[in-house]
Amino acid sequence: MTFIRTQTSPAIGFMAGIGAALIWGAWPVLSRDAVIDGFAPLDIAMLRFGIAGLVLAPLILRNGFGGLGAARAMVLAAGAGAPYVFVTVTGLSLAPAGHGGVIIPCTMLTASTVGAWIFLKDPPSSTRLVGLAIIFCGIGLTAWSGMRLSTDIWSPDALLGDGLFMIGGVLWATYTVGSRCWRAEPFQATAAVSVLSMIIVLPIWLMAGGDAVMQAPLPALAWQAGFQGILVAIGALVFYTKAVAVFGAARGALFAILGPVFTVLLAIPVLGEVPSGLAVAGLIFCTSGMAVAFGAYGLALSALRKNTLSKPSSVPRAVSS
Repeated sequence: MTFIRTQTSPAIGFMAGIGAALIWGAWPVLSRDAVIDGFAPLDIAMLRFGIAGLVLAPLILRNGFGGLGAARAMVLAAGAGAPYVFVTVTGLSLAPAGHGGVIIPCTMLTASTVGAWIFLKDPPSSTRLVGLAIIFCGIGLTAWSGMRLSTDIWSPDALLGDGLFMIGGVLWATYTVGSRCWRAEPFQATAAVSVLSMIIVLPIWLMAGGDAVMQAPLPALAWQAGFQGILVAIGALVFYTKAVAVFGAARGALFAILGPVFTVLLAIPVLGEVPSGLAVAGLIFCTSGMAVAFGAYGLALSALRKNTLSKPSSVPRAVSS
């Protein structure tokens, strides 16, 4: 009984949520690092879904698409599978990782809100609309900071990369709204996305030659394969599911707010990308907007009131316990 209680304790849930946010935050940084080392977007998609697809294939062989059906599974795979990875990694070859870490989740939250309003008849609250307005300001500041190089010359590549990040955010929102609309079971949906993406990516990658992967040093290849195929594709989902199981959906979702922060912080030592003042302002706006949209402030206030009301009324009684 003690073992079960420990596994569902708030401490375990908190560490799981931090682990998911850290993996999500590290993904743009390490993917851009791989691009700099010579990996193409198709190589990274293959490493991510080739590994995860093989690991999760038995789940599909045993349970099929888990009631989703082939058409719905393909929609989810388009949203969170190979197209998403190809678009966002191409963006990472053009724009700083910090931009991807901020723009992708913020655009995803915005597009998911609009999609839920249209397809699920779930209109956003006024608080969420305020949060989305703040996020738009943050995205604008982040994009503006990337449109100039150190020589103060306009950088169309960075602007194109930011645009691809926004497309990636919309694709991920497709997965979010679709999985919610069709009540997809998380592990089964992940297996469907991974296996379908593997089926699509692997033949294309083999025809393209995959020279960068074949010629990569074994340690670098093993690291990228483990990170992309296991940690990102499977591990982050396991951690996030655990956090949601402990804290609930609303509080569990708050860990996503930390992803952009981790991206910007990790990009400094790994890539040498020191954010400009505008980029920092964009990060603050986006993170604050996500917190407002998720209802973080309301949840914190509610928890504070709950803790205050649950405190003993007398000091001697508190000391004796």
